[in-house]
Amino acid sequence: MRRGIALLLLCLTGNCAAQAPGDALELPPTPLVETALAAYPPVRAAREGVRFEQAGKRRLEAGPYEFAIRGGYQSHTLPNGRFPEFELGLERALRLPEKARLDRELGVQGVELARRIAYSAWCEGARHLLQLWYAWARENMQLTLWTQQAQALREQVGVVSRRAAAGDAPRVEVNFAEASAAQAEAVVENFRGREQGARAALDRTFPAIPVPAVARIGRPRPLEQDLDWFVDQVRLHNDEIRVARAAARRGLMVARRAGAERLPDPSLGVRIATDRSNADRVAGLFVVVPIPGDARRAFADGARAQAAVAASQEAAVVQRVTADVAQMHGQATGAFRAWEKARSAADGMQRNAASTLRSWQLREASLSEVLIARRLAIESSLTAALAQIDAEETRYRLLIEAHILWNDPEEEAAPHED
Repeated sequence: MRRGIALLLLCLTGNCAAQAPGDALELPPTPLVETALAAYPPVRAAREGVRFEQAGKRRLEAGPYEFAIRGGYQSHTLPNGRFPEFELGLERALRLPEKARLDRELGVQGVELARRIAYSAWCEGARHLLQLWYAWARENMQLTLWTQQAQALREQVGVVSRRAAAGDAPRVEVNFAEASAAQAEAVVENFRGREQGARAALDRTFPAIPVPAVARIGRPRPLEQDLDWFVDQVRLHNDEIRVARAAARRGLMVARRAGAERLPDPSLGVRIATDRSNADRVAGLFVVVPIPGDARRAFADGARAQAAVAASQEAAVVQRVTADVAQMHGQATGAFRAWEKARSAADGMQRNAASTLRSWQLREASLSEVLIARRLAIESSLTAALAQIDAEETRYRLLIEAHILWNDPEEEAAPHED
């Protein structure tokens, strides 16, 4: 009996609340995260997009024009007979130097945009991994706490049963204790299923990440920088902003290229021909210059409008992302403070549950009071643990947005023009 009571007191005072708590809820090791994100299908697809744009860059550098051979045959009828005549020509359109320069810049910017899209896919994968990791951690933590609660209630059933057998407790307290233990075990089974589902989602989405048996929960840390610092970091490094910025630059280059297209490219060619069955031979040089019309002007106007749209979209993305970061900063700060309050409340509820249990041992309280105090203690412990996980998740999400946590090694190694 004493062993059972000691175990109940130990659990109620919170000393068996979590197995080997660390300094923080442990995230997967960074090398494993990099391996998992590199194998993430959206990241692989986006990196193939970079290779596609690199091929497009070579195409733009080479230009759209190629040599063309022109040949012809005709039969020339004269009073003195019919004579075969042949003509052969070689021609090629010549891209103007300004257009060639703009095409090279456009190719470079296309690759840069694709690289930023690949980086954005990596960041989306990091956000998804963080979300799945903490979704599993929440279910695992609740399963752990309720498993301990059910174990403690089962121990109490044994204590009450022995007291009832000795005539120190009525039979109704045994029934009450058994019903409470059965309710706790039902909750355990519910959380076990939810934990298994969250674990399976994490394992199947990122199979390179090993999921531990128990989530380690420790003390969260407050944010070390203020909101302005995070906003500045996000303006420089956030993946959505960098994609929008690169798209706006590319739109501007497309508009310049379309404006340059209003001046047509000439074609230059040479030709040789025979006349009257090779009696006469002709060699010549010719130039073809298209006459620009309304279509070229309309194309240039449309490209300028698209560039303006891209610039406005960049401004909209910057506005939305910085607002999201401000919201996340407030949530992280509030979650940390909420955890501090919830932890204090949980400590008080645990002390109250332990005191009620001692009163029951001294026959100064009923079993129903003990079970009510125990339920309030477990609920406050769950609230504190959930607040603790919320504080850590919002802080880590903010670090991802600020380009501090889980960066893409390829993106870090390659130079960028910002």
